Amino acid sequence: MSATNNNNDDAANCGHLYGFGVPNHKPSILQTITAQRYEDVRLAQAQVPSSELEARIAAFDQVHGPPLNLFERIRADDKPIALAAEFKRASPSKGDIALDLVAAEQGIKYSKAGAAILSVLTEPKWFKGSLQDMEDVRVATEKGLQSSRSAVLRKDFVLEEYQLLEARAHGADTVLLIVAILEVDRLQRLIKTSRMWGMEPLVEVNTLPEMEIALDAGAKVIGVNNRNLHTFQLDLGTTERVMEAARKRSLSWDKKRGDILLAALSGISARADVVRYERAGVSVVLIGETLMRAADPLQAVRELLGLEDSARGSNTLIKVCGITRVEDAMVATRAGTNLIGTIFCASKRKVTGEGSAAVVQAVRKFGERTKRVLPYVEEIVDTAGAGALAPMSPEWFAHWQKELLRVTRRTPLVVGVFQNNSVEEVAELVEASGIDLIQLHGDETIGFAREISKKTGVPCIKVVHVPHDAAAATAEGLGKVLAGLQQEEGGKEGGPIALLLDTSVGNQKGGSGAKFDWSLAAMAQAQGFPVIVAGGLLPENVEEALSVAQPFGVDVSSGVEASPGVKEGGKVTDFIRRVRTFK
Repeated sequence: MSATNNNNDDAANCGHLYGFGVPNHKPSILQTITAQRYEDVRLAQAQVPSSELEARIAAFDQVHGPPLNLFERIRADDKPIALAAEFKRASPSKGDIALDLVAAEQGIKYSKAGAAILSVLTEPKWFKGSLQDMEDVRVATEKGLQSSRSAVLRKDFVLEEYQLLEARAHGADTVLLIVAILEVDRLQRLIKTSRMWGMEPLVEVNTLPEMEIALDAGAKVIGVNNRNLHTFQLDLGTTERVMEAARKRSLSWDKKRGDILLAALSGISARADVVRYERAGVSVVLIGETLMRAADPLQAVRELLGLEDSARGSNTLIKVCGITRVEDAMVATRAGTNLIGTIFCASKRKVTGEGSAAVVQAVRKFGERTKRVLPYVEEIVDTAGAGALAPMSPEWFAHWQKELLRVTRRTPLVVGVFQNNSVEEVAELVEASGIDLIQLHGDETIGFAREISKKTGVPCIKVVHVPHDAAAATAEGLGKVLAGLQQEEGGKEGGPIALLLDTSVGNQKGGSGAKFDWSLAAMAQAQGFPVIVAGGLLPENVEEALSVAQPFGVDVSSGVEASPGVKEGGKVTDFIRRVRTFK
């Protein structure tokens, strides 16, 4: 269909598919997937006629019972906000997520955790799903129950009535209808046909015009996708903005009494996100990648829904440093690291600005962003109303600790490590690489950190070197260093946002693979200074480090390597898993 078609009827029916007449429109990944699904449907129809699917539906219903009504199932959920837990092996934006997981087993875990909806991706090429995955989930989770079981959602690019028959024949209770890929009349027809087959559809929107179309079409359960499927950019504010269309029509979306029900889709990764949408009156949150990557999905669900306190390790910042290859960065980000470190100073793991930029580009794509997301600021107002926070104070570092965790739960950041470079050298490499954070690993002062952050807008992490020699590393000595931060030149105006304790061995500052006395980190934490611990960490000792040091974060490099600068994927994932599950 032409994007420049001027027919008024066509514009009203399908203008939203093409940016309402954008003259330079080019097919997005969403439209590429949609074109493939039209072809997939044509091939499927040639192999399995609709009459056969209808017979399968009758047979399935006779054994397993009719589908649940999505609207009523959400209302029946006894939690303030219902959970749609998703099974998704891969995605176009994140690549492979968890290829080895078994759909039925994961579905049982989600169901036991209290998910009201089990969303199963059935698109085979980009998401590596199947109709069999969905049927396996339905059969495995019903356990002789009916009204109290989790509703099963077919998550796919549904374009034809035939796909509704496929969904019902394989155990779906509901299907996703994406407004962005459907003409208005097609959307209306699919909603009507879905209901005819006993399925109340989840209608997905991303913009205000799409929301208007969904409401006009009579959608009762509307999911607002925080991810733009044309660009794959994520914005958690999308849900609140789009729900304004319902407010203007004086429609209620109260979970128990509303005219419609609203779901927030995509990008939800922390308890704070769930609370945000709960306060906005959203009835359902859909969470996929976070649960697919979780070492313990049941625990993760309970933490997200506020039913159980988080494991200590889930709030620990993880940095994998010494990254020289994009593929190693991707292993670490997919495993759940917060920070990726690239080294610009003398080291076996040194990279160029160009090499770091390649890592930055890959990490940004994974995190669904195109720019830096954590700017350096000095004027920070105390939320308790006590005025501005004093730079280099425990309160300053506590604020930035929360900010780092908040931002990096959603998108990993890339750190550039420098040692005794000039301001100009650091600024040049920051610009060339696009790194998100600067780590000063030499003898740089607080004033230097402030100067470079003011110049580049990029926050700094400052390293405090702790001698490997127990006689030289004392609590008193470290205490004096921490207490003196504000007294250094520039320390009362600004400076680094985080402190990293690393082992020094003789004149070697960092990169030795040796550890220091971790109780010193615990002392710093007790004095109100959140610290990241580096030096000598391994998958085998990180739990001990967490227990003794009780740090804000951990930083690993050589402990997860096959050789200098080359990470061993199994060690990286093992290290991160041990941290995340630490209690």
